[in-house]
Amino acid sequence: MNTLGRGRRRGDKGSATVATAITFPVVGLLFLALVQAVMVSVARDVAQSSAEEGLRVARARHGTFAQGRAVAVSFAREEPVLRSPAVTVSGANTVSVRVTGRAPSLLPGVSITVSRTARGARERFSTPGPA
Repeated sequence: MNTLGRGRRRGDKGSATVATAITFPVVGLLFLALVQAVMVSVARDVAQSSAEEGLRVARARHGTFAQGRAVAVSFAREEPVLRSPAVTVSGANTVSVRVTGRAPSLLPGVSITVSRTARGARERFSTPGPA
């Protein structure tokens, strides 16, 4: 008669522990990768929104590039997800606002750069000519 256990063979002892020891780190890494992807996505959204805000001000009739840059930097710094934001504004008839920064990283020493650009025509008002 087998006194070690009913329905279990001797070779199965500890197999659940080994399976857990292999599976748990993989699930943990997948979870961390998901969190990292979310942080990068949110940082991209913040960069895009701040570029659009800067564009809105810079392309206005009496708006300047300096005002557009200041608004974009202010908007980007309101959200802690985009780190070290830098803004460049350029163009003549078509204004371009580029926001660059870093997304938070779960891995020390890893730097993920995020950059987004918004473009639009400078507003000009004209009067209709003779028909």
